[in-house]
Amino acid sequence: MSIGAKGFAFFITLLLTAVPTSGLAGEAEDAVAQREKLRAARMAIARGDLNRLKQLKADLNGHPLLPYIDYWALSKELSRLPYDKIDKFLADNENTAIGDWLRVRVLRELGSRARFRAYLKYYRPEKITRASLRCYYADALSRHGDKAVAYRLVEELWLVGSSQADECDPVFRRWMQDGGLTQELAWQRHQLALQKGNLDLAAYIATKMTGTYAKLAALMRSVHKNPEQLLDYPRFASFSPGDYSREYRAIVVHGLQRLAQNDATSADQAWQRYQASYLFSDETQERMLRYLARQFARQDNFNGLLQLVKERQFTDASSIEWLARQSLRELDWEQLAFWIDRMPEEQQQHERWLYWKARALEELYGRERASAAVQLYRKAAQNRSYYGFLAADTLGLNYSFIDRPVPINPQQVEEMAARPAMRRARELQAIGELYHARREWDYATRDMSHGELLTASKLASSWGWYHKSIQSVLAADYLDDLELRFPLAFADIVDDVSKRIGGKTALDPYFIYAVARQESHFSHDAKSQAGALGLMQLLPSTARATARRAGVKYRRSWDLLSPNTNIALGSFYLNTLLDRFDNNRILAAAAYNAGPTRVANWLKETKNRLPFDVWIETIPYRETRHYVQNVLAYSVIYAYRSGTKLTLLRKNEATSKL
Repeated sequence: MSIGAKGFAFFITLLLTAVPTSGLAGEAEDAVAQREKLRAARMAIARGDLNRLKQLKADLNGHPLLPYIDYWALSKELSRLPYDKIDKFLADNENTAIGDWLRVRVLRELGSRARFRAYLKYYRPEKITRASLRCYYADALSRHGDKAVAYRLVEELWLVGSSQADECDPVFRRWMQDGGLTQELAWQRHQLALQKGNLDLAAYIATKMTGTYAKLAALMRSVHKNPEQLLDYPRFASFSPGDYSREYRAIVVHGLQRLAQNDATSADQAWQRYQASYLFSDETQERMLRYLARQFARQDNFNGLLQLVKERQFTDASSIEWLARQSLRELDWEQLAFWIDRMPEEQQQHERWLYWKARALEELYGRERASAAVQLYRKAAQNRSYYGFLAADTLGLNYSFIDRPVPINPQQVEEMAARPAMRRARELQAIGELYHARREWDYATRDMSHGELLTASKLASSWGWYHKSIQSVLAADYLDDLELRFPLAFADIVDDVSKRIGGKTALDPYFIYAVARQESHFSHDAKSQAGALGLMQLLPSTARATARRAGVKYRRSWDLLSPNTNIALGSFYLNTLLDRFDNNRILAAAAYNAGPTRVANWLKETKNRLPFDVWIETIPYRETRHYVQNVLAYSVIYAYRSGTKLTLLRKNEATSKL
């Protein structure tokens, strides 16, 4: 049963006014006082109160964030380019996150003002990856350095399929004026632009071409817009490629790929005809077959892909996997076994296909006659995963959790915490400078050894910086410390929310943990490219609608960066999905990821009501398929971490036909 709207409204109103959990409880009073002085120093910088700033810096002598006070102060006058202060700061903070960040800002300032001699002084090729700054560097080199080196860099910057930064335009113009842009280079970028779908850029590049290359470019754009013209095979076969055979082949391949996006069958038939006369390389043929296979799969063209694999002996692992899933959708167990047997050996030994081979044998011959199925189930059940748990349930075995804490002692963690970069990351995290805190952490850990990464993971966990802890233990490829990989993060909020909303029959805390772990690795300030925010990655529109249903006034999207608010609203929304989908966590998880309307449509499109495991395995979106499997498995692991035994599926889920 779900909590009533009035009760939830009162509850969430309390959470909205609560202070977010920071993971910094228990700090010494002097550390808290120093952080207040840091905030005061920022205020003094903003007001230009240099006397107050000098006093505060003296009080903070030895504090790890003194470089940041200098950085904030220098930022105020950076537009004046005080070279003496910049040089001192960079010398004092060489090879640090803040030092490299100031260098980037200085280069932006110098480049925008065309101070190119100074630019060469501050530029470091090994540290700079931004295209805009690399273009400024090429411009500076072409004016005051080695022009040949500059133009080699320009060629590299030129050969991309998207428009480059505006900062590249001046050096591109100079390079062209000096004869650097050849017809070949123009053709290559024209081709890259069309491959990226940037028709306007391709048309612009074509204005730089003349003669035969201009005609070829016009033909390629025509084929891009209307790939069906390639079906007029006599017309294109009549071309005499001569010295431009590579370009004609590129036009045909690009056009057939465009055609395949809507009609893979016609594209495949045309491809077989063109192969006879255009003499494509083995690499191109392999690449084209892979592309056709993906389009057959995307268009649910089972027969087309089947013909590609069987008649032309195309043993592409992803294509065979798609055919296996298609067999599952049809509940054709014999064909499923057939395709699994044709997968590469390593793929067959993955717990996913061990489980499905066992299922196929069991369906074909029955458990009693298929002893091989039992052995496959046993092998799969050794894994701590969705498939391992499914296999264990099938045989009535206990789950294999394989929980091995990292071999790191407290002294190692203390030594890691004492490193200057880690001290800076800690203090930046404490005062809410999360962008710079993440930069410090990433700089500090990027070249760490296996043991150092494990130690860093333990350290971040002790700080309550869970997403960095998870990131570091995964970077070390150590998967068996369940405390680090699956932290009971924000436990007080999660437990309180689950009790008030659902209880054991609906929304248990383990399901909330699993969704938050999958969505953000417990990064409370996470922001996705789609605009989802916070721990449970809620879109502001979804949060607004959820708050309205809960009877809560929704104020602003940044509220979602509060763990209290995000977990409360995310959990309430998750509970509404459970209500909509008959308390089935499979469907609720799928809807949380892909949207409830899409899940409802998938259910309508199912020709035959499918067993739950078949339905999950044949979800059209790979991301959603993995999402559901992970959330179910993570729920079991979180129950284990909480001292509770939980089965992968509830009875209503295990017996459901979807």
